[in-house]
Amino acid sequence: MSESTFVGMQVGGISFIDEGIEETLDIFVELAGVNAIFISALSWARGNAGRSGSGDYPDHGGQEPDNLQGGAFFPPNPQYYHGTSIKDFTAPDPLYEGWDILGDVIPAARARGMEVFPYYCETAHINPKPLWQPGFAQVLEIDPWGRKASRPCLYNPDYRNWWFGVIDNWLNEYDLNGMLWGIEREDPLSSMIVSDEVPTCFCVHCRSEAHRRNIDAGRAAEGYRKISDYLKSVRAGYQPRDGKLITFLRHLFEYPEVSQWQKLWWDGHKDLYREISGLVRYFGDDYQVGFGIWQMINTFNPLLRAAHDPAEYKLYADWLKPVFYNAPGGARFAKFVTNLCQTILGDASPAEWTPILYKILGLDEAPFEDLPPAGFSPQYVADFTRRYVEACGPQVAVYPGIGLGVETVARDISPADCEAMVEASFEGGAEGVMISRNYSELTLPNLAAVGTALRRLGKI
Repeated sequence: MSESTFVGMQVGGISFIDEGIEETLDIFVELAGVNAIFISALSWARGNAGRSGSGDYPDHGGQEPDNLQGGAFFPPNPQYYHGTSIKDFTAPDPLYEGWDILGDVIPAARARGMEVFPYYCETAHINPKPLWQPGFAQVLEIDPWGRKASRPCLYNPDYRNWWFGVIDNWLNEYDLNGMLWGIEREDPLSSMIVSDEVPTCFCVHCRSEAHRRNIDAGRAAEGYRKISDYLKSVRAGYQPRDGKLITFLRHLFEYPEVSQWQKLWWDGHKDLYREISGLVRYFGDDYQVGFGIWQMINTFNPLLRAAHDPAEYKLYADWLKPVFYNAPGGARFAKFVTNLCQTILGDASPAEWTPILYKILGLDEAPFEDLPPAGFSPQYVADFTRRYVEACGPQVAVYPGIGLGVETVARDISPADCEAMVEASFEGGAEGVMISRNYSELTLPNLAAVGTALRRLGKI
């Protein structure tokens, strides 16, 4: 195997339980030349840790719902969690009883020459899963109306200390190569505009940071409430005199504190990314820190694109996994544009806005009406990989996330699609690939196609 080619596989513990540790790892190596595995050792999200949630199971693994509850699929050591109220978070799922997904899998992976990383994804929306564990209510965000929300606040020291405890636990007690942190959070404005969710957060910790920056928290909260009410009225059919986009911008001009709060919100997230990176490196220079960049950030949403300059990661990442799922990209982008046209871009149709957004975002894909079945092209993978490679330079490796079995795809993904994804990644200058989203939802012919392409390119 070429030392310069990184072939990663994201996998939940359920696959090792369903198919066996040795057997699963052998499939990875034999079919696709995998030399690094990313284990969802802590997760509540089915897309990262569960069996297929659509009921359309692939040609391997369990063939019935696993009713994922989630949590830690390793035994947390209490000595690492004195600084947080979150202490009892072992997954209660009966399927995992007696398992230590890290401790049980790592020796077999090492015997095959594999690197091993735990993988966590900060999922995007307020309701992808229940967070059942005691203590989590203490770290939840607060919305502008003063109500508890559903996601943890990244300014909350209790939540941050819990994560520092998890990383301390992982790197002290397991033979790991580092970790992968997935970034999939919407900012407060995007959560309202795109996902019809309430903006957050206005907890005491966020307000304290606002006070330090001389931001009027009351005015910011009032601005978000006004914008939320406006967007709800537009969704209900209101036609403002000056158009939907201009009226939205008028709200932003009336409440400049909203833009200040957007910056405060993003700074809190980036601060945590940097602290995680520094903590991992505290354990040794050989540990690697990777960040998975959501497709909504790296491709679709101009607000999120503006907030995440890939060049910034040169300060604290060893490598990046930008998510370039081209097959489901068409359906996902069509839904994104539709959501925008139900709110701030409602002055024109999705079909009219799509070519304009393509120009803004640097895309050249199918017309709106053809997007779901067409998907995005392999050329998109090559072009956007190149964008990240050029932005990050030689300091940060780029391993595109290629989607072999993402459940939201509007068409089947074929082995030919998978070969094209791999070839496009290296055409864009990648140093490796990350097989995504989760082994439990992809088919074995598609996995074998990755290996076929890598061998044809001389990468393994």
